[in-house]
Amino acid sequence: MIYTHENRLIVSNIRNILQRRGFEVFIKNEHAASLIGEVSAFDSWLELWLVDENDYALASMILNNLQLDSEADDWLCSKCAEENAASFELCWNCGTEQG
Repeated sequence: MIYTHENRLIVSNIRNILQRRGFEVFIKNEHAASLIGEVSAFDSWLELWLVDENDYALASMILNNLQLDSEADDWLCSKCAEENAASFELCWNCGTEQG
C-alpha cells in the first residue's frame, strides 16, 4: 500500500499522478463505505496499492515531493476557469493539464 485516505477524490488524484509517471496501481476498499459501523472508519478508507512492490521507494519519493508542494497556491484552469487545489496536476472539472 502506497497511500490511503477517506476522500475518493484525493485518492483518485494520487492514482492519476502515479499512473502518469508509469506506475501500475489499483485501489482497494472502493465499496467499503457501506461497511461503516460494522468495521472501523479507518478500515473503510480507500487504499492505493502498487502492483510492483519494487516501485515503492520511487513512488514514495514522488508522493513526499507532492506533500512538500502542498503549500503552493491553488490554480485556475486555463480551459474552464475552475479552481483546482495546488496538488492537482489535471483540472478536476475538465481534465486539462495545469499550465
